[in-house]
Amino acid sequence: MSTNWDMQAFDLPENHGWSAKPGNRIFIGDKGAIRFEVPDGWIMEFSKDGRAFLFFDRKPTQDANIRLDVRVRNMFAMNPNVDWFDVPPWDQPPITEWLKKNMVNDERNPIKVGPPFTINLDGMTVTWGELDFIDPLEKRLAHTRLCYAMKTSVALLSIIAMDFWHEQSPQAHSAWNDMLGTLKLGEFMESPFYGPGHRGPG
Repeated sequence: MSTNWDMQAFDLPENHGWSAKPGNRIFIGDKGAIRFEVPDGWIMEFSKDGRAFLFFDRKPTQDANIRLDVRVRNMFAMNPNVDWFDVPPWDQPPITEWLKKNMVNDERNPIKVGPPFTINLDGMTVTWGELDFIDPLEKRLAHTRLCYAMKTSVALLSIIAMDFWHEQSPQAHSAWNDMLGTLKLGEFMESPFYGPGHRGPG
């Protein structure tokens, strides 16, 4: 993923097949490696290392109240010795244990770590949890929601984190629910101009 990019706007063709919840827009990363909805006014940037999609609820982004960090990893690159296409669900890596370990050991010294929630959704195993911490600079209560979403049929793992101030909890929770409710992994497409299942022109 390169950080050298130019923004271009295009009009979608008639009967394009895309549909989002009112007030949201659809994000597609890496030609469909990941897809979900975010609030329409949010700002997208790349991380400095070019490995993450970053979303902020307002400009300037350094003063944003909500930050969403989205990364997609190829599981073969993580462990080339495993045939991920042939791994049955009961042999999948214990992503719930990964999540709990990483939340408890978070460098921000969480004051509370909630229990993980795990669901199987549309061929994915999705697990997420929330931790609370006191921001060391502003001395304010803040929260992080961390999610691991795995789809072994396409050997993809997405790591999604949302940071937000306690005062923005209602907005953050709404955006999080919309993101998880529309999350798709590994539904690649040749053109962004037509939605899933659409035959395209003609």
